[in-house]
Amino acid sequence: MQARPKVLFISSWYPTSLKPTEGNFVQQHLCAAQIIADVALVHVVLSTSHQETTHETRQVPYEEHVVYIPKNERFIIGLFVNYFKIFKTYWNLATQTQIGKPDLIHANVLYPIGFIGLMLKYRWRIPLLFTEHWTCYHEYAQPQPSRWQQFFLRWIAKRANLILPVSLDLAAAMQRFGITAPMKVVPNVVDPSVFKFQEKRARGVYRFVHISSLDPEQKNFHLLVRAFYRLKKQQPKIELHVVSDGDFQAYSALLKGFEFASSIHFHGQQDSAGVAALLQFADALVLSSRFENLPCVLLEALATGTPMISTNVGGVAEIVHAGNGILIPSEDEAALVAAMLQIQQNHYNGQEMQREAHLKYSPTAVSGLFLEAYELVLNKDVA
Repeated sequence: MQARPKVLFISSWYPTSLKPTEGNFVQQHLCAAQIIADVALVHVVLSTSHQETTHETRQVPYEEHVVYIPKNERFIIGLFVNYFKIFKTYWNLATQTQIGKPDLIHANVLYPIGFIGLMLKYRWRIPLLFTEHWTCYHEYAQPQPSRWQQFFLRWIAKRANLILPVSLDLAAAMQRFGITAPMKVVPNVVDPSVFKFQEKRARGVYRFVHISSLDPEQKNFHLLVRAFYRLKKQQPKIELHVVSDGDFQAYSALLKGFEFASSIHFHGQQDSAGVAALLQFADALVLSSRFENLPCVLLEALATGTPMISTNVGGVAEIVHAGNGILIPSEDEAALVAAMLQIQQNHYNGQEMQREAHLKYSPTAVSGLFLEAYELVLNKDVA
């Protein structure tokens, strides 16, 4: 295999002007891959905000192409028109990147981008591998994929050369789901140039931070609010800081008038630097999710030396341990209150946490795993 393979990335989720934070973890994977490969990304989205097809390209530091196609909203006919335009755009643009014909296709999230991946795989007779981030394979995750989606997830996976789940737990869930393709776990990435260790200073107020989409089904922010209220009765000098691109206005309205509401601060959507600053500012991170895979925010907390409390769901236990935080059962309010008390008494070595993040989740560490995966599929006869 050549020293730097040419890799075309495509993805079901990717940040755009329409959804600035969707799939931001895919960007970090691309940054890692470009260390060891010549990388280009093509991402095509339907838009009701664009009146004509708009092609945006930049170097970030990889070659990025994002195309917005005006959505045809005519009944039934529009569906076929939209799919035709999407496939045609991928077909044409995939040959126009600076890398030329790729050596392999690296797709993110099997459905629906897998249809594009298979089209390009058979066009060039090159390997197709997927990184999978979706929680839908867990039996308890909501919403569950429809029967059609379940069928196509298995159908696409069967035709992949290799699948890269982001956690061991997700790999096991995919196997229970009925996916038998070869797998290699490659975790999410944290950027050490942004998420840096900063020594925690003793203050008069203990600051918890919660960072999530605030999706009520998955993130279960209500549990954290109830636990915070109980703890506030015991410890008046605590604060909860919330970072989210979700509907925090709904929670603000809900909490208005409660005596502890002034101690909950909503910071809205933040870029990576803003998230890093809030983690450095906080004393501990708290996640109360019902289901997860390998949350990037835990890796970011680890890199900044911020101890963590999290429900023991999905791949969380692959990150959180006694040396960096506390695991609690999902839905257990009393355990969450106890953990929020206990973490204030525990001592954590922030520099050791940062070293762990760099060793396991830095772009350099993940790029090495990507290179192993690329060598594996390129050394096989895929014709």
